[in-house]
Amino acid sequence: MSGLLSIFNVAKRGMSAQQYSIGITNHNVANANTEGYSRQRAQLQTSNPFMAPSMNSYIGPGQLGTGVEVATVQRVRNEFIDFQIRGELSTQGKYEAREALLSEVENIYNEPSDTGISGLLGKFYDSWQQLSKQPQSSNARTVVAQQSKALADELNHNYNQLNKLKENTNLQIKESVFRVNNVLEQIDDLNQQIISVKVSEQEPNDLMDRRDLLIDELSSLLNVDVKKQSFYGQDITAQDSTTIPGGAEKLLVRKDPNMSVSRFTYISGVTVKGDKMTLETYKLGNSNEVGEPITVDLSAIDPKDRDEVIRQIKETRVLWANQEGTSYAELNGASSIVVTKDDFRSKLGLFEPSKGKLNGLQSVQEDVDKYMERMDKLAKGLAMAVNSIHSGVTEIPDEEELKKLSLSDYKDADGKLITVVVNKKDDAGNVVPHSYKMDFLPFFINGEEAEYDENGNMTNLKTILMSEDEITAGNITINEEILKDVMKIKTKTDDDDYSYTENNKENGNTDGNRALTIAQLRNAFMKIGDVEGEMTREFFISKCTGDGTTGGLVENSVGVKTIKNNTSGMTSDNYFKDVIDELGIQTQEAKRIGLNQTTLISGFQQAKESVSGVSLDEEMASLIQYQHAYSANAKIVSTVDELLDVVINGLKR
Repeated sequence: MSGLLSIFNVAKRGMSAQQYSIGITNHNVANANTEGYSRQRAQLQTSNPFMAPSMNSYIGPGQLGTGVEVATVQRVRNEFIDFQIRGELSTQGKYEAREALLSEVENIYNEPSDTGISGLLGKFYDSWQQLSKQPQSSNARTVVAQQSKALADELNHNYNQLNKLKENTNLQIKESVFRVNNVLEQIDDLNQQIISVKVSEQEPNDLMDRRDLLIDELSSLLNVDVKKQSFYGQDITAQDSTTIPGGAEKLLVRKDPNMSVSRFTYISGVTVKGDKMTLETYKLGNSNEVGEPITVDLSAIDPKDRDEVIRQIKETRVLWANQEGTSYAELNGASSIVVTKDDFRSKLGLFEPSKGKLNGLQSVQEDVDKYMERMDKLAKGLAMAVNSIHSGVTEIPDEEELKKLSLSDYKDADGKLITVVVNKKDDAGNVVPHSYKMDFLPFFINGEEAEYDENGNMTNLKTILMSEDEITAGNITINEEILKDVMKIKTKTDDDDYSYTENNKENGNTDGNRALTIAQLRNAFMKIGDVEGEMTREFFISKCTGDGTTGGLVENSVGVKTIKNNTSGMTSDNYFKDVIDELGIQTQEAKRIGLNQTTLISGFQQAKESVSGVSLDEEMASLIQYQHAYSANAKIVSTVDELLDVVINGLKR
């Protein structure tokens, strides 16, 4: 039979349990708008009854209840929803980064518009068409020169803007690396705190909320695997396919504090000299912590493959490192790391996540490089085609021959071009004659190499011709000699026989056939996509024009030598439009996937909110429930007090 004091203790326990529950409700209400907070609830259970069965136990109708106790404070969370959200956050992070940067590329190109490359390319051809009708007009010649300059300037501008975008993307990669490492340290610290609290048989609910919120942020930056361990600990690893140098683990967060974890370091600079490449690094992405330079030996890589390897390193920019930020490649201990095109990723420890913002930034680096390369192909293809027709010269002397002879050896006293024949051995050792002519006035040139005297005359023609194969969208420009004196533009049928058009007395001033031929390049089919980095005019004509087997120019209907159409090629305008179309498709794809991910994540977030979110209406209802229960238990205490008064004081009468 239950005594009054037992009843008192049961009521007291009831008051304590309801008070604790009110405290939990208060905590929920206070954090109703806290990001990442999961609502909590007190898990109530009956306390151990009285009394346990034994030989001396009281014989009665059954065990007597001793009231209620708070078994645990439960965090209401659905881990499966967390898993789904994190997977989608990685995809969203990738495509949001891609959309933002690809949209900037679209803004740089500014197509379609009259001031974009496509519009200026059309005006360039139009000006040559007009010049062919009025070759004696200085105004028509000036329009050609100015339209050519405008086109070259726009190519330069777009190229430089894309370069700046790459620099901005590199900065974002550095900042992302810094943030990833910072988040990992916070998660690692919280992980150890959570384990310590749980070992003490307490529930670290708020700490786990903070950890989960950071893991969500980490998932948006890169894709990770989260594995549950004992005492609420977690091991977190990064998902990428690279093997880390020295066999180091890809563990980023660990349950066991004695285990080593990995971090990431940013490649701040890449310098190549001969067979050696030097990588400068910022430890953990912190620009105030400069790592030791890493020397890479490229001698085992075929020279034709080196540019691609270097490009991929520059695009990736992230290395696996230890917790202090020292890259595993640096810890290798070798004075120089020998790499091949197949193992450079694993030997250097390049980090290439498959998802997340970091992957999006890295992939856009690749896209921007591709668009810059295509602009280079367009600029060089245009320069080679125009220069070949403008001068009629495709076989320019190579560097060796240019050093042997002076410019005067390539023309006679009347300014007529002289063909120089040189016997050379081919790869098989056979002696083959090579014919060379000099282009005394190249139309498009490499602006980085050009030098002029005070009168605007070029002073380093040989250097300009040797650097023609290095023309890019960033350095293409019109010859200043032509800008200074537009009457030097070659428009006549037989101008290809003379160093300058003024020496040509065979054709009259109204002969515009050469200008017409250049204007007809608008419709010429060329394989611009096959233009290579170091490509001479002769190589361009043989590989990118005609049927691919016959080199040289062919005479057209007006008696001017021009390039042959390549049926597998396309016009310069269509080539550029294809570039813009592909850019538009990529941008729209990134935008579409980003919007889809936003919608998908929103649905998951709503499901998560319905489980873990704080509903103020529910909390108010729970508060009233606990309040009434507390009041009822307090009433029992009051009743027991009255009964005890009867027992203690009432029996004296």
